[in-house]
Amino acid sequence: MATDVKREEQFLEILQESSKKLVVVDFYSPTCPPCLVVDQILNKLAMQYAGVGFYKVDVKRFPTVSSQFRISATPTLHFFRKGRSVGEVRGADRQAIVRAIETHSSDSEDASAFGIVGHSDLTRLVLKKQSECLNQSDDNPMENIFTEGDSVLESDVDEQLVLHIAFNQPIKLHSIVLKAPIDRAPKTVKLFVNRMDIGFDDAESSEATQEIEMTEDMYKSGGVVNLRYVRFQNVSSLSLFVADNLGGDDVTAISQLAFVGTAVDTANVSDIRQGESGHSH
Repeated sequence: MATDVKREEQFLEILQESSKKLVVVDFYSPTCPPCLVVDQILNKLAMQYAGVGFYKVDVKRFPTVSSQFRISATPTLHFFRKGRSVGEVRGADRQAIVRAIETHSSDSEDASAFGIVGHSDLTRLVLKKQSECLNQSDDNPMENIFTEGDSVLESDVDEQLVLHIAFNQPIKLHSIVLKAPIDRAPKTVKLFVNRMDIGFDDAESSEATQEIEMTEDMYKSGGVVNLRYVRFQNVSSLSLFVADNLGGDDVTAISQLAFVGTAVDTANVSDIRQGESGHSH
């Protein structure tokens, strides 16, 4: 949810915050119908982009700040990086807002998405409660690969794993990042797009969207695996079948799994139409 600015001095704190991450400021008016649409849009985006700051400034309450940024119509959104505005979107155009967030979230070195230029870390979009892992150890389950620390996901009765990962919106997947203890790290990995129903038998016999042969050098260099991008343009879920591991062990382990790419815009057309003209002042 976007934070409503209560005092003018708070805006200086917002600019300081933008030195570390992207900050989105919605200049709005309480009597502006498109502003209500933007408010709903930002509330949803705030849940998807945990690393972005979202704020609201009432233009009538803070005319000096509004004048400083030449706000002539509401809603107008400014995107701040390192204390300065790096972008602007007018009206309730969700598609333009998402595009600006994706663009400016990747502007800083801190948001380099594992060194892949022009793409973001989309792991934040994983629906953990709707994702599952087949043949996981009860003591070392899948949730460990999405948390910081030394914990790992481990297989149980043999070396094979099937991971079903659900996302809260469609994505364009550019790369995956696999990190694991070398001696138990996945070797042969088959990826399936939008196949949450697939099990071990089907995974072994079916043609994958892409099959990967991981090596020790790949893990030592960071575990980034670039995918055949054209095959991963509308991914609602991704299933990974791990057939074996580098050490030939009965237990496979994964310490981190991350996803790099861009979110697919799913803008509500009625939202866009309501906000095309904005509200003049």
